[in-house]
Amino acid sequence: MKLEIFKEEFKKALMVCERITKKALGLPILQNVLLRAEGNHLELTTTNLETTIKYWVLAKIEKGGELTVPASFLANLVNLTRAEKLNLLEENDQLILLSQDQESQMPTQSAQDFPLVPKVESLDVWQVGVEDIVAGLTQIIEVPSVSQLRPEITGIFFSFKKDKLKIAGTDSFRLAEKTINIYKPGKKEGNFILPQGSAREILNILGAQKGQVNICFTNNQVLFEVASENPLVPVVKILSRLIEGDYPPYQEIIPHTTSTQIRVEREALIGQIKQAGLFAGKLSEVKLKTIIKDRKLRVFTQSPEVGKSESFLSCQITGADLEVAFNYRFLLGGLANIKGSEIVLECSGPDKAGVIKPVGDISYLYVL
Repeated sequence: MKLEIFKEEFKKALMVCERITKKALGLPILQNVLLRAEGNHLELTTTNLETTIKYWVLAKIEKGGELTVPASFLANLVNLTRAEKLNLLEENDQLILLSQDQESQMPTQSAQDFPLVPKVESLDVWQVGVEDIVAGLTQIIEVPSVSQLRPEITGIFFSFKKDKLKIAGTDSFRLAEKTINIYKPGKKEGNFILPQGSAREILNILGAQKGQVNICFTNNQVLFEVASENPLVPVVKILSRLIEGDYPPYQEIIPHTTSTQIRVEREALIGQIKQAGLFAGKLSEVKLKTIIKDRKLRVFTQSPEVGKSESFLSCQITGADLEVAFNYRFLLGGLANIKGSEIVLECSGPDKAGVIKPVGDISYLYVL
């Protein structure tokens, strides 16, 4: 292997790829990055056996080849190098990094020792805006729970139908759903459950990208591919295994009718819920009560060990009076995922689920 590469582009690729190696504690080889020089690109690959990242960087290749080296060590070394360009050379089982005034060497391992990366054997591609996927995952990512008995609810549910993608997450106490417009639909509708860890990596990587992301999936694998100007060389691919099993039919628990609608400023409600949460005690319960004649929402909580808190917020109320109690942490979680200035809380009684929606945005809902 012998090549020349821009330091900043190489550094950017290493920063993306080496994150998952820090979570791969089982096999020492999983701490490595696989470097493959071919054509006019250097391909970087890392994996923790659940998630695999492939990143392509433009390079001047004099001699092709492949090898593996510790990812974090290489990332730190490149980060501390001052030169604009780096020369990478493989010699006597050593990777040599050369620049104008520096030379470093590190031992390599054979590429044959690196785990085989499975391929997604599917030509059916769905294309979605990168910013839409990032916004959707951000609103869902914290909802799923850790559960050994029900592994299907530990992940993020993706459902592709016609021109819409629905992303959902639940921990059986609350539910969040985001609807995203499809930029270019695939041929066959379908769904899958993405592990939460993989979703975090995808969110981290796509947050720095723009344009469109191609998604294709099989029964046990999904591939996210960021499109580039050169259709033969994508910028980055994220491959993940999928969680087996059937996702619960969560649509059945979403209320479709309501007896009371409360429209209130989001930040003001968050402040009052946080204050009430200080007094909520072991039950973590906060009560909300409408006062229609005064157009007020009462936020109240009381616990023997801490005391009580009561506050009032101006709001718009449609329908019947309502008094309902929620876990304040779950309530804050839903409010935090909404970016609008106002929210609507819909409910049909004290023993019914509540639904939070942003005003003017029908693409997101949060049920608790």
